[in-house]
Amino acid sequence: MRKIGILGGSFDPIHQGHLNIARSAYREFALNEVWFIPAGHSPNKEEAEMTPAQVRAEMTQAAIKNDASFKLSRIEIESSGTSYTYKTLQHLKEQFPEDQFFFIMGADSLDYFDKWRHPEIICQNATVLAAVRDTLELPQIEGKIRRIKALFPAEIYPLAGGRTDVSSTAIRAQIRMTGECPAMLPGEVWELIKRYHLYGVSNLGE
Repeated sequence: MRKIGILGGSFDPIHQGHLNIARSAYREFALNEVWFIPAGHSPNKEEAEMTPAQVRAEMTQAAIKNDASFKLSRIEIESSGTSYTYKTLQHLKEQFPEDQFFFIMGADSLDYFDKWRHPEIICQNATVLAAVRDTLELPQIEGKIRRIKALFPAEIYPLAGGRTDVSSTAIRAQIRMTGECPAMLPGEVWELIKRYHLYGVSNLGE
């Protein structure tokens, strides 16, 4: 049985914060691999405003290629339907019934996790790891976990390390403003951003 971490997101672009969380989960929970799953047809974002899925997948692959424990999964971008976490985990569990999955998310999502589409199915198919911004949040996070467990059976644990206060939104804004590679962006991803003239780079004389 493999222990596999699942880290999903738009990855528009992927950055060191994502990689730090994945490394922390890998170490803290003795995972065999972490699979990065770029969002396909997101229910929460305007798809026309996102970088094309195949380009986001290419950026993700570039960012993780030097770590043998990290893998790219195209399960969502190759699916024709809306990308819901519960569906993705159901499909993975059907494909790999002997494996144990660990769904990695930000602890701030615990505030509305019960409003997600079928959170009980997510918890049936995976242990949830909630990345904490700093240790001062731990008592608060533990209270949120208890409230969720009172609603339905769930295994949820705080993920103590690796959280970095950086967002893809902020990185896109910095690129548009300066035309330079932000410190939290892997160099391989920056090369692809320049190649595809993403985030206004083509308008800044690259």
